Amino acid sequence: MKKLLAITILLISNLCFSQLKSVIINSETKEKIQYVNIWVENENIGTTSNEKGEFKLEINVTKTILFSAIGFETKKISSDLIKETLELKPLTTKLDEVIISSKKTTQELIIGEFKKSKINHYFGCGIKPWITARFFKYNDEYEKTQFLKKIRILTKSDVKDSKFNIRLYGVSENGEPENYIYDQNIIGIAKKGKKTTEIDISELNIEFPENGFFIAIEWLIIENNKYEYKYTMEGSRKKLDGTSYEPAIGTLPAETDENSWIFNQGKWRKIWKNAGTSKKYKDKYSLMAIELTLTN
Repeated sequence: MKKLLAITILLISNLCFSQLKSVIINSETKEKIQYVNIWVENENIGTTSNEKGEFKLEINVTKTILFSAIGFETKKISSDLIKETLELKPLTTKLDEVIISSKKTTQELIIGEFKKSKINHYFGCGIKPWITARFFKYNDEYEKTQFLKKIRILTKSDVKDSKFNIRLYGVSENGEPENYIYDQNIIGIAKKGKKTTEIDISELNIEFPENGFFIAIEWLIIENNKYEYKYTMEGSRKKLDGTSYEPAIGTLPAETDENSWIFNQGKWRKIWKNAGTSKKYKDKYSLMAIELTLTN
């Protein structure tokens, strides 16, 4: 089926017998926290809290559960200790890379340009959340246009107005995403179909860090993003039920994996090499189609 051929999806295989149910709140303000990504550590099982901070997660035995949300400390807890409410502690780290100042826009520079018509390969999401990140290296030519203005992403959605989260990370000593350069959710909304989705971040006044930074796309396992479809396996006529969480994110073929990372099972790791895809992408690494507009 076209959907299976065109989209790389993290495959899920699990047996579930019991259900966790809780509401996630801020430990200080007691406000509910939406869009928290939740994983069973070292397994392909997970979900996302909804707009009311609620989540449900099915597991078969006691597991370690990992909770990750922008602006909060990552939390690991045994599943048998999760009660009706679960608290996350706000981060107190100073965001040195965020520069707040008044500025008058007179110059712009676009990096990472792509052609929508040339892209037919995507990252997609099955029934568990995951994050993929692209690294943008600093260049001396950015000195005169040091502020981040717009992010443009190639999206393909089978549902109307699917939501995804954008995380902005710094870079660790070993080159992986680490620490936020902006500590709030940046929600993108993808219209139905193949679109170039634009997110204006000019009001955030974020300066391009001199050691580079990551733009990370986080899929949200929420009802609004759910898409159910039928498909058949090669060599069989039997129709099977499939579920994805939209949108899919367009990718470009890259010769190396140095700028692409994924976060799943609670860990960052390098992107995998493509196999069994079109000639253009075969034996290449997938790099998200992201265009960045810089300004002064």
